Amino acid sequence: MQVSDRSMDTTIYDLSTEYSIRRAEPEEWGVYCSVYYNMQYNGFFREESYANSRRNSFWIYKEKTKIGGVRIAPNVIYHLFFIPPFNDSLGVLKQLKELLLLWSDKTKPIKTFEVLPDQVHLYTRAGFWPDEFRCRWMQRPTDHFEVIWDDNLIIKSPQIEENEAGAKRYTHEDEIARCDFDSFTGGFEAVRRKKFSLEDFIPNEDPNYSNEILVQASTLVFDKDTGQLIANCRLCLQDNLAAVYSIGVIPAHRGRGLATRMLQRALTILKDKYPMLRLYVMEGNDAESVYFNLGFVPGVQEIQNMCIPVEILQKNRSC
Repeated sequence: MQVSDRSMDTTIYDLSTEYSIRRAEPEEWGVYCSVYYNMQYNGFFREESYANSRRNSFWIYKEKTKIGGVRIAPNVIYHLFFIPPFNDSLGVLKQLKELLLLWSDKTKPIKTFEVLPDQVHLYTRAGFWPDEFRCRWMQRPTDHFEVIWDDNLIIKSPQIEENEAGAKRYTHEDEIARCDFDSFTGGFEAVRRKKFSLEDFIPNEDPNYSNEILVQASTLVFDKDTGQLIANCRLCLQDNLAAVYSIGVIPAHRGRGLATRMLQRALTILKDKYPMLRLYVMEGNDAESVYFNLGFVPGVQEIQNMCIPVEILQKNRSC
């Protein structure tokens, strides 16, 4: 049995004779999630209200008492929280897992993501497998810097063009793909993002998550003598704030301070337009030292994903 789009519109799902989930109004649900999800994490993202207008926000009830909330849909569960003094979180998560086994496509894993430290053990006990990658957000206020570039460099902002169908692309799309491929291939970020071929690095997603200001604050660095794109930093929107979508420098030009200056340029252009700049970094990434030296402060470390693998799901074909 697998959930249909129509059944996702159902208001109440019984988990057992004692527990149920009930569709929530996003704004009120978001307030509760902001308070109870994880205060160390929420304190880092102080403006986050979790009030996105999504169909998958549910309250968790024990009989007639609201004891928590979750975002849940076929093959995905996240933003699980409980309201004190309720403390049988494992029992409820196991029941939510059983519902997911009914709902989900068993040719795909069931995922949860950005799992915070206080819930890793909970999900593990419920049968989710942890990803090997640990990541965290870092952020700092935007500010003015005097950015001085070497004379043999050409600095540009990328340009976005839109076709008749409304699809967006960078005018330097192929050069950006080559620069990212040379910067990341074989490294942590490429493995984490499952990017292995040159085609995988074509930037066909991030132009849709940007705007005019963020494009202006993004940077392409060309070598004046060869015309080669040797570094780039592209920005996007994350929860209505500025974030670094990707930043890379090809190996032959590392050690010149290009990543630092691209970030300084972004922070300067964004000053008075966005209060802060964020970036998402994996533990062990060599660029962490650049971010720390620029005054970025780290948030809570996360396991990027946990999942119930397809192999395990297919043992439950009778569900």
